[in-house]
Order: sequence, then structure tokens, then C-alpha cells
Amino acid sequence: MLDADRRFMKMALALAKKGVGRTAPNPMVGAVVVKDGEVIGSGWHRGPGFPHAEAEALANCRKDPRGATLYVPLEPCNHHGRTPPCTEAIIRAGIARVVYTTADPNPRVVGGGAARLRAAGVEVVELHEGPAREEALALNRFFFHHCLTGRPWVILKAAMSLDGKIATSAGRSRWITGEVSRRFVHRLRGRVDAVLVGRGTMATDDPHLTVRYGRPARQPLKILLDSRLAISPEANLVREAPARLVVFCGAAAPREKEEELTALGVRVFRLESRERPDLPEVLTTLGSQGVQSLLVEGGSEVFTSFCQADLANEFYLFYAPFLLGGDGLPVVAGRGPTDLGAVRRLKLDFVRKIGGDFLLHAYREELVKCLPV
Repeated sequence: MLDADRRFMKMALALAKKGVGRTAPNPMVGAVVVKDGEVIGSGWHRGPGFPHAEAEALANCRKDPRGATLYVPLEPCNHHGRTPPCTEAIIRAGIARVVYTTADPNPRVVGGGAARLRAAGVEVVELHEGPAREEALALNRFFFHHCLTGRPWVILKAAMSLDGKIATSAGRSRWITGEVSRRFVHRLRGRVDAVLVGRGTMATDDPHLTVRYGRPARQPLKILLDSRLAISPEANLVREAPARLVVFCGAAAPREKEEELTALGVRVFRLESRERPDLPEVLTTLGSQGVQSLLVEGGSEVFTSFCQADLANEFYLFYAPFLLGGDGLPVVAGRGPTDLGAVRRLKLDFVRKIGGDFLLHAYREELVKCLPV
């Protein structure tokens, strides 16, 4: 039975991946209904307001699901939101057995779905370990982390030379990496809730922070750390969809500039007690606004601040095959540790060639630490 459970759960996970970049703030979930060893129904959550995966899979059943097993990566919900509880649909359909891999960390859900099903006589099985559980956790790491910490999952993305420089001594960075790498970054933007840069990157590059390749389901929020509100109303970040721009400034930022930006539709968060934005406070504020995932794109001062504060959860590091030398701008500056025992070692996921560059993907820690208890 365990081998069959893992096989059908893998199918449910494959369906869940169809929701990448579409389901936030909801998790990505797929569901498979199996009867007598045959898949009789399947579904996946397509986004907020759409049926949950379990409900869609039951609605798509081509045979009576009574007595069948339902496979779903995440514990079925037992609360009313935009859609009715999945537990009630499962019970009404006569499902005899439910297999899932991870409990739902949502305080309104955790343990409640499984308990409701058991109370109705449904056999409930949680796959506590194995590849399916690890895959389910990785797939919904943004959702898990936000539920457990109240902050977004932070991804640090940097493009650099082999010697770790993100710009020349003159501050020029276009383009360090090639077209294939840049397209990959746009796909990353399409998967997250928000993209963040600092004042230096804004002034040097006048970025757009939009997804400009493919057909994204949505555009991310644009987050700017700008202590003194130096941004011009003519900057791309302001001119293009100002309502999607969020700026964090310090106590000394001019009030008239804040009023000007606010009148244009920009959201400005002034951190009254500080001269410059405090990163933990920034993350907490973003989390309270429903931001579950944040892509940090630069520059060196911002990268350094996130790394020194140990706030990045995941890393996409792109390397171009050349050296810029000691006068180039380093990806992380400042005073480093004097003892190697104090170094934060990352969990390497993969290193691969991407166009003419290569990409290193790593996590700050084991994903299992983000699991609900």
C-alpha cells in the first residue's frame, strides 16, 4: 500500500505544480481520487476564488467516488473561506480514505481537517517522511513560512562575476549575465509576491521590476528601500503602475515628498523611530500586507544587510565567466567573520549551466525546519 500511496501522491504533486505563480495567498495543491487502483478523478487549485483541489477532483470523478481514496499533499481545510470546507465535500462524497503529506500550518486549519475527517469515520493517513513530503514542503515553502513566522520567505538573487562582483568599479552592471539568465530571473519574478531593491539600484539602473517575458498570471509588487525618499516621480517604478509600488523610508524623509508619492498611488511606510528602514520591521510589515514571498534583487548594500542579518532563506546566484578585479562592487561588503566556525553554510540544491553562465541554487537551512509542528 505504501508504494501505491507514494505513486499517487506524486501524481497529486504534479497537478499542484500547475498552480505555480497563480494561487497566492493560497497554497499550491493537487488532488487525485483512486478507486480499485484506478484514478477516477483529479484536480488542482487554480487560484483564489476557484474550487480547492479536493472539490475539483471530486467534481471531475467519472465514477462514483464512494469508498475511494483521495490523495492530496496538504491537509484538507475545515473552515469557510471563499469556498466551503473541503472536509465536508469529502465526507459527502463518501470517500473512505484520505492520504496527505503535511499538516496545514494555517492557525484556522492545523489538525482540524484531519480530526473532522476521522470523526466522520474516514481513515486518514499522513505520509510523515519520504520524497513526497519533502517535495510538498518545497513546493509550498512560501505559504508555510508566512503562516509560521508572519514574514515573507526571502529569496536573494544576484548576478556576478566569478570573483563575486556585481558591478564594475564605475558601477556598471548591464549586463553581467546573458539573456538566458535574465529570462530565468523574469520567471522567478512571476512566481513571487514582491521584488525588492535599494536606493542605489534604483538610482543607477532605473529598474522596472516587472515580468516582461512569457505570460505571467500576475505582476509582483515593487518594493523600494529609500531612506530619504530620493526617488523621482519620473522613475520607472513610479510611472509604471504606481499602486504596485511600496516604499519604505526613514524618519528624516521629507513629508512633502511622501505626500507627492502617496497622491500618485504609491504606498509609503515611514519607520518613525529610525533613520533608515529596519529589515526585520520591513519584513514584518510586508507579511502583514499578505506578502508571502520576496525576491531581493540588489544592490550590494541591500545584499550585505540581508546577509548580515541572516534574513535570506533561499539563494539564486548567477555567475558570468569573467573576473572584474578588486575594484569592482562586491555582492556582499562589510566586515566578515574572523572565524570560519561562525560562517553560515548553505544547503546546496544544484549548480547548473544556464546559457553562457552558471547558476547556483541553495537554501539557508533544511526545509524541514519550516514544517508545522
